[in-house]
Amino acid sequence: MSQVPPLRGSSYTPEQIRRNRLIFLGLVLVIAGLVAFCTLGPYDTKDQSATLKAGDCFQNIGTEKQAKTKKLDCTDPHADYKVLKMDKDAVVDTLSCSDVPGTTGSLTQSGSGDWFVVCFKDNDEKAKK
Repeated sequence: MSQVPPLRGSSYTPEQIRRNRLIFLGLVLVIAGLVAFCTLGPYDTKDQSATLKAGDCFQNIGTEKQAKTKKLDCTDPHADYKVLKMDKDAVVDTLSCSDVPGTTGSLTQSGSGDWFVVCFKDNDEKAKK
């Protein structure tokens, strides 16, 4: 009777097995994190400037140079500004907002798509925290 030779090259040390399991666990955690972020990630990051009208309140979720508005109820503590005028035919904010009493700021969108100017003031209706 002949003997079967032992298998070569397929045996792993316990350290290699532990390392491979840790690598696999790390990959699973990274993938689970990405899925969770995509599913539960930030919402309402779209700019709602074009939908604003006089009387609406909003929060700037962008920057001063690249404003992005989020429309909110005027009593919301995050509703920092109130729209006084929405001018869909305007291009220059100083001309469009100069005749609107109480204006403290303006938002202008120009370029491809809609052109408009939003004249606004600080929201004095928002709830205090």
